[in-house]
Amino acid sequence: MTLKPYRPRSIASFAGSRATRRQVLAGSVAMGAGVPLLGAGRPALAQESTFTVAANWSPVDIDPHSGYDPGSGFVLAGIYESLIRQQPGDGVQLAPWLAESWEANDDHSSWTFHLRDGITFQDGTPLTATAARDSFVRQMTLGLAPANVLGRFLSSADQIVAVDERTLRFDLGRPQRSFEIAMAAPFGTCIMNVAAAMKHEVDGDLGHAWCQTNAEGLGTGPYRLSTLDLEDGAVLERFDGYWGGWEGSHFDKVVFRVVAEAESRRQLIEQGAVDLVENIGFEAVAHLEQNPDIVVDRHTGLTVRYLAITQAEPFLQPEARQALCWAFPYEDVLQGVFLGYAQPAQGAVSTNCNGFSPTTSAFTTDLDKARALLAQAGIPAGTKIQTVGYGGAPLVQSVAELYQRNLQQIGLDLEIQTMDYGSYVGMAYGDLPADERPLLLPSFWGPDYDDAWSQLWPLTSCDAWQSGNIGNYCNDQSDELLQAANTATDEESALTALAEVQEIVAHDDPAGIYFALPEWITVLRSDIGGFALHPVVSSRLDYYALFRTS
Repeated sequence: MTLKPYRPRSIASFAGSRATRRQVLAGSVAMGAGVPLLGAGRPALAQESTFTVAANWSPVDIDPHSGYDPGSGFVLAGIYESLIRQQPGDGVQLAPWLAESWEANDDHSSWTFHLRDGITFQDGTPLTATAARDSFVRQMTLGLAPANVLGRFLSSADQIVAVDERTLRFDLGRPQRSFEIAMAAPFGTCIMNVAAAMKHEVDGDLGHAWCQTNAEGLGTGPYRLSTLDLEDGAVLERFDGYWGGWEGSHFDKVVFRVVAEAESRRQLIEQGAVDLVENIGFEAVAHLEQNPDIVVDRHTGLTVRYLAITQAEPFLQPEARQALCWAFPYEDVLQGVFLGYAQPAQGAVSTNCNGFSPTTSAFTTDLDKARALLAQAGIPAGTKIQTVGYGGAPLVQSVAELYQRNLQQIGLDLEIQTMDYGSYVGMAYGDLPADERPLLLPSFWGPDYDDAWSQLWPLTSCDAWQSGNIGNYCNDQSDELLQAANTATDEESALTALAEVQEIVAHDDPAGIYFALPEWITVLRSDIGGFALHPVVSSRLDYYALFRTS
């Protein structure tokens, strides 16, 4: 089976079959606030039994086997569920969900999951091991972005076995300790009612076109889709037959609103017209924290901000790229651009990620070292290099301008090219040769699941060119170590190999300039209880756990 290119969650991780990734991204960023789902005019206060989210992402694809973007994630979170989940909190804490228990054989090459009894899809069809297997097989067959989450471990549908009505086994063929945490990933693990989807199949698409905008009877989750609009958002309503029951406090309805402007989202949360907003500008945080009707939740997650360094002349030598790293204004960016709402990055992997190596060397700003390394690499003063600033991202532009000043002091002339976001994504993740790309490509990246391999492979593997590896980075030693980590039979060997990879790609032979671990800032009304940020993806809200306290 051949899977399509690996496209993890990132600056450009939105894949689907109906629209190209480039079209989806361009549309999402350019989209306005649309017509509010709660009606026009002055917004009313949030209703007691309704939870309302406002975000700047659109739900572009709600087929769980292709939807891979934040906007779609907000909708998928209420409809679909996985066998197990990663719980909020420090460290990796896994919890049973559709599966009540699971175990591995002695060498972790085979994993068995035991489904809960009595669970049904939203059309009343029982969830069986065969139905769950059909869901994983459909995802593999479509071969779209989410398939790659488990594609590291599975290459054939024959490896997935329905042992009996409630027992599902995955035969991986080799020891794979990381399979367990991957099965708790927020994308790529959702269970769908394939039999219901197949009623809408057209030209062998497995019902994919229909499922991108419909979900009737497909999920096992607590909420069913009521309305969906690309520009406006979505409405989810309580599914009365949910296996978890409805005792206690829960919302009857979830409204997801697309509101493009950060200032508009800030006004809505202050007015009490919505219950939760994301992507509020850093400059608004201190003001919001003073409002007694609002709670500001701040977490440093798994996302790393960086500049990918394109491997092209005259910066092929490690010394030349190390010079670029020493010249970066790290503290100025953290304080002047992120306003202190970010931690310094220590390489390509977040310090909060499972498998992060604390021995990874980190650069600081040292222009003298930068000059010396440029001279050693034979790069003359006056050399012109390029980066990109794109529309709707003042943060990217500000970082580039600060960096430009430092580079001038060491004799490099940085040109900041301006393009719209969709064009930038098309260039960065397209087939433009490395020697025709800007040298410095702004990006951010987070893993599919809480595992350093899931961060390092797409960013630095020679095989990930045009997927996550936008700078055409390739280091043979690093690739061999990634393979060693993936096939290691014990955790210590895997962590040792991953630590070596982190040192190579961050310091010895830099793939990029890794400069910030931004805080993820979620703003809620103070009467919302039960909120806990997902440890991997902020858009995977647990709506079922939320309630209004007043």
